[in-house]
Amino acid sequence: MSFLSRLLSPKPGSRAYNLKMAEKFNNLIIESVTERIDNEEILVGKSGSISIKDKTFIVCCEGKVVFHGNAEEINVAELMSRNGIIISGFDEEKGETRTVVAHFSYYRKLENN
Repeated sequence: MSFLSRLLSPKPGSRAYNLKMAEKFNNLIIESVTERIDNEEILVGKSGSISIKDKTFIVCCEGKVVFHGNAEEINVAELMSRNGIIISGFDEEKGETRTVVAHFSYYRKLENN
């Protein structure tokens, strides 16, 4: 990465950076979503997708919204295995701050129709 591109890229933690990271995973098909509660991994949903609409980050599983937050305010980080992402921030669906993990068996984007 050149000096100029580093200078112009959004700073980690900024709203622009959070939006850029969230957009990286737009239209992604996911296998499952889990949440760690009291040292236990709870399955939140299976078979779904991630999408962004009007800067709103939405995770759906089996036709139900399981996470819904502002893409500029949540943190999205890729797992080291590259087969999932960690989503942390205020979930407007539940009205609380949550951390969920969206797992995908392979990296696949939804087709644009």
